[in-house]
Amino acid sequence: MKKIIFGAMALLAIMAPGTARAFDVTEGFTISGFVDVSYYNNMRDETSTFSLDEGEVDIIKTIKDAGGLRLDINTRTVDRMVSVSASAGETISVEGLSDVAMEQGFVWIDLPSDFKFTFGKFNAPIGFELVDPNQMYQYSHALVFTYGLPTNLTGAMLSGAFGMVDFSVYAVNGWDKIQDDNKDKTVGGRLGVTPVEGVNVGFSYITGKEGPVSDGISPSNLAVFDVDATLTMIEGLTVGAEYNSGTHEGQSLVTAGDDATWSGYLIMANYAVTDKVGLTLRYDAFDDKEGARLGAGKQKLDSFTVSPSYAIGDGFGALAEYRYTKSDQKVFADKDGKLEDSVSEFAVEFTYSF
Repeated sequence: MKKIIFGAMALLAIMAPGTARAFDVTEGFTISGFVDVSYYNNMRDETSTFSLDEGEVDIIKTIKDAGGLRLDINTRTVDRMVSVSASAGETISVEGLSDVAMEQGFVWIDLPSDFKFTFGKFNAPIGFELVDPNQMYQYSHALVFTYGLPTNLTGAMLSGAFGMVDFSVYAVNGWDKIQDDNKDKTVGGRLGVTPVEGVNVGFSYITGKEGPVSDGISPSNLAVFDVDATLTMIEGLTVGAEYNSGTHEGQSLVTAGDDATWSGYLIMANYAVTDKVGLTLRYDAFDDKEGARLGAGKQKLDSFTVSPSYAIGDGFGALAEYRYTKSDQKVFADKDGKLEDSVSEFAVEFTYSF
């Protein structure tokens, strides 16, 4: 029987994977997931591709009045921010980006007063946008998500809520690090406030020394302050906003020895036109004052995104996205290698969640 169950889990890992309508396999044990496919076109360099972007299987086992465990097995084959990565001088290769990993893997302990202690690798509780495509309103992530925040953290976290306040505090290895590469730990947390129904504002701070100890070079402190807000007071309308500010000591690529600083923000609105049709508009910006985040010298980026969506069926959705990104520098190459200051991108995406 165990071989049958694990065989089915392996088949699901090949066929699909996220977080959606979980189904019970046995008491306290659930499997959910998603598969995400797309067509992408870069109108500047005239490249295009069909892709299996992501697949994920999430396994959760709960123990009544004690805690549980969660494993998110994820495969990701493309970079969803191709234009910005290209602006940083990186070469994009679909095959080269292929990766199978444990996106999350943690155990948790249920504590009194509905507090929870989490130990392992987990999505960073910071920012407005979520990690997985089946939890997004559009195809691409905002600049702040990609360049101003960690995605996953490995360590220990205490979280809970009381009244209109929710919180999380953690100590971890560092930004997106499974194993620590120095002796210092990164610490942080988020304080969320829901003053009235339909309004939540979160204040996050994360700080710690990042980078390995090598050739006498010591890690330097990286600190980020982030504010996110979600408003759902009007039926069918979700408004999101975020402001992000960071400092990395001594890491300026503009003036040697200076601190690298940046700031960014986004504002997004999603409206459910009908029970099947939705429309998302997003504006985001990122100011890399010292060149350390985008890797292309001092640079400001602005981006506008429009994304209509359609619910095909239960757990099955489609969307299209048009994104226009403009820089104050010429960093986007056309098909002949000539650099320009803007790029337009288009994508069509299908996501099925189970």
